Amino acid sequence: MNYLKEIQALKTRFSIPMQKAAALLKQTEGDIASAIALYHQENLETIMAETKCEQWEAESAYERFGHDVEKAVKHLYSTSLLFSVDGRKEAPERGMGYLINALDADMKCVSKRSVFIPMEDFDEYLLEDFRAVFPLYQPQWDRVEDHFDATGRNLFEPLVCEKIIARLRQRTFFDEKVKAFIQRVIADLEEKIPACAYIEVYGNL
Repeated sequence: MNYLKEIQALKTRFSIPMQKAAALLKQTEGDIASAIALYHQENLETIMAETKCEQWEAESAYERFGHDVEKAVKHLYSTSLLFSVDGRKEAPERGMGYLINALDADMKCVSKRSVFIPMEDFDEYLLEDFRAVFPLYQPQWDRVEDHFDATGRNLFEPLVCEKIIARLRQRTFFDEKVKAFIQRVIADLEEKIPACAYIEVYGNL
């Protein structure tokens, strides 16, 4: 079936190419309501894949910007990803904690999105392993720092980050939420490392 009437109905509602409308209707056997739901779901999946955000973040931005995927993605890129043990959904720009970014050799950010980790989660589950690699050369000051700075900038070269990741993998956690949190942090670091000269951990305490 060519679903010409249904295609026109979809194109009236959304600014989409005819081929896209036809594909949606083919998948839903001509049911317009199902095609609309599928259209929104595919857009949300696109946003999540592009920005690595959670579904609730994608849904919020998607609704806020009138189902405009491009605007939703642009907005999410301007915010930080929130990694927390309890999965909270508060705005990551609020509160004390640590921002994690990938930097190039000129100290410019190359991360699409920074990661924000609340102070209590970082201090309890990550701080020990980041502290363990000090004393450490800090190129922004051209000197060796003896301690991790919880109130400022700390830079870690990829090889140092790999040591931190190895330490995290060796630790034992029994709480499933903590395990998921640690794995998410490790995955983010491993994704950033190949494309950067430094990983920056900035404490706003």
